[in-house]
Amino acid sequence: MVSIRPFAALRYNPLRIPDLSPVIAPPYDVISPQEQEELYKASEYNVVRLILGKQHSTDTEQNNRYTRAFQDFTTWRSKSILVKDPKPALYLLEHTFETGQTWRTRLGFIALLEFSGDAEPGVLRHEATLSAPKADRTKLMEAVPANLSSIFCIYPDENGTIQAILETLSRTLPAQATALLRKKEQIRMWAITEADLIDQIKAKLSTVSVLIADGHHRFEVAKGNRKRYGAVMSYFASMADPALLVQPIHRVIEPDRPLNPAVLEELCVVESGTEVNSLLEWLKEESSQAGSRFGFFDGSQLYRLSVRQDKLSEWLMYPSVPLALAGLDVTVLHQWLLPHLGLERCPVQYTPDAHEALAIAAKSRCAWILRGIPLPSIYAIASQGLTLAPKSTYFYPKVPSGLTFNAFD
Repeated sequence: MVSIRPFAALRYNPLRIPDLSPVIAPPYDVISPQEQEELYKASEYNVVRLILGKQHSTDTEQNNRYTRAFQDFTTWRSKSILVKDPKPALYLLEHTFETGQTWRTRLGFIALLEFSGDAEPGVLRHEATLSAPKADRTKLMEAVPANLSSIFCIYPDENGTIQAILETLSRTLPAQATALLRKKEQIRMWAITEADLIDQIKAKLSTVSVLIADGHHRFEVAKGNRKRYGAVMSYFASMADPALLVQPIHRVIEPDRPLNPAVLEELCVVESGTEVNSLLEWLKEESSQAGSRFGFFDGSQLYRLSVRQDKLSEWLMYPSVPLALAGLDVTVLHQWLLPHLGLERCPVQYTPDAHEALAIAAKSRCAWILRGIPLPSIYAIASQGLTLAPKSTYFYPKVPSGLTFNAFD
């Protein structure tokens, strides 16, 4: 159902950039203004100058972040900062990272995901896209003739066939490139050109559907240009990889009215006196999978909220969304709980970091701490053609930009 192919990537020239650490960056949509500044200072060739260039008050149609990205891209190629590989390859990535007190290693590979027509039945999308990010990425693609970042796809890997191939390669071959991202994520990369290995991976993926984990907007923009370019650069990871983490995204809401505690207690069992780490453990408990529960911070006190079962049952009998979505915490929050509290139209900020959510909410706001959605549930929902609320999942870690580029020439 999915067609992939190797490609000759444009990459940082190892003779000019022997260590990729100063030149790679997180995906554009998770780079804060402070981190953007830090990446600019890290190297004059950092990929942030292409994927998220600075904006200036003097910008015009002829001189702006997109035209400057094109100028940098063209200059880097002419100066051989970026050079094209001699033959097509799949690019194996070993991504080692720390979460909590544990180090994990995820294996994946970069290839081109081919478009077969107007519909892509083998590509599942689980989040709705927004017009502003698509317009931004469209302008960038029109300015710079390349895929500058990989979208992130998840694939079922029955019997672990592909994972076994990747593990063997990572153990037996010396890495061709390395990098350290944010001082806590280590990358090793290989260009795999062996035709038989590539054919095995292609054949396996041709029988499954892949789920877009990250990069919905970039995928939609590439799909809109499929007749011109035919494919989009994509990173693929196995659903069975234990180092593939799906984290929740928490909400910080700026209320336009005082919250009514009586309404909250009518809808939920409210327990006070907790702190954030114990709250997160409470949310992860096996027993918590029945019903809906949240952490709630009112700006000064943190609470545990368990939605009353009778109230939840009333909602599930006549939901305003498909039943497969209705019972998810993120749906219960946005479609049922916030409207009852009169908060459904208030401005919302999003963060995958619960501690950051509480810090933001301490400034006259309230925070809602959510549980993650299991990956099999996300895949099943997407298989039905359904989409989650925006900012429902945070696949971690993100795939760094700058490891490979897919030039359109």
